Amino acid sequence: MALLLCAVAGGLSACDAPPSPKVYVDAGARFPELHLTDLKGEPVSTAQLAGKVLVLNVWATWCAPCRRELPSLQRLSEQLDPQKFAVVGMSIDADGYVVREFLIERKVTFTNWQDADMRVAREVLGVRAYPSTYLVSAEGVVRRVVGGAQPWDNAEWLTLIRTMAD
Repeated sequence: MALLLCAVAGGLSACDAPPSPKVYVDAGARFPELHLTDLKGEPVSTAQLAGKVLVLNVWATWCAPCRRELPSLQRLSEQLDPQKFAVVGMSIDADGYVVREFLIERKVTFTNWQDADMRVAREVLGVRAYPSTYLVSAEGVVRRVVGGAQPWDNAEWLTLIRTMAD
């Protein structure tokens, strides 16, 4: 009977091994090195941002709150010292061309990468809602995980993010 239950639940191999844990990132955790592609399909990694405060925004072109939030992220990126801070968008759209055109039309120039299969968003970061933003210290520790659209260029967020570089 137990063997039948295992087979029904997903196969015999699932009964032999414990389920593999998901790696979800939360405040206080070390931020994992992410391997993605830029919007031209070239490989990129968060390792290239080591030593900078990272504002990583996970978004999609089809997400209305994401679209409303992008202008404030653009203004935030313009107010931060690029030697100390990196504002990066991580689009979960499958088509990089659509994302590039979307950003060009809206005059969004901060760095954007792509997670076309949503593997990083789902399996590494554990994103459940869009947009989601990760504030990561220069030492690579997650300081905040923020769900939902925010006015990133307001005084409160600017102060908090700037103090992360001190």
